[in-house]
Amino acid sequence: MVDGFPNMMMLMGPHTALGNIPRSIEYSVDWVSGLLRFAQDSGLTRLEATAAGAEAWTDHVRALGVGLLSNEGQLMDDRDQHQCRGQQTRIVARYSGSAPAYRARCDEVAAKGYDELMLA
Repeated sequence: MVDGFPNMMMLMGPHTALGNIPRSIEYSVDWVSGLLRFAQDSGLTRLEATAAGAEAWTDHVRALGVGLLSNEGQLMDDRDQHQCRGQQTRIVARYSGSAPAYRARCDEVAAKGYDELMLA
C-alpha cells in the first residue's frame, strides 16, 4: 500500500518478499483478502497506509539492502560529470530479508487489527 492512494493494494510491489512468484503472490493475495474481509465485516470503505508507516517500512527495506552489490552504484543526472548539477543515489527498493520474516511482519500487522493503517 502507498500513502495518499487509498484502497490501492499492490500484490507484488517493490517492497515485497522475493522468491518464486506464484508462491510469493499467493501469500500476498491471502493477506489482502484478509484485510478486505476485515474491512467489510467492520463497515470500512477506505484503507490506506499511513505516511509514517510507509516511511518506516521503506527505511527497513533500505536497511536490509545495505552492503548488497545491487545498491553500491550511483546514477548521474547527466552523462557528462563535469556538467552534472548533482547526483542521484541508486536505491534498489526491494525487500532483501527472508520470506518467513516478511510474512511474520505482515501477520503481526493483521493480528493487531491492521492498526498501522488508516481505516475509515
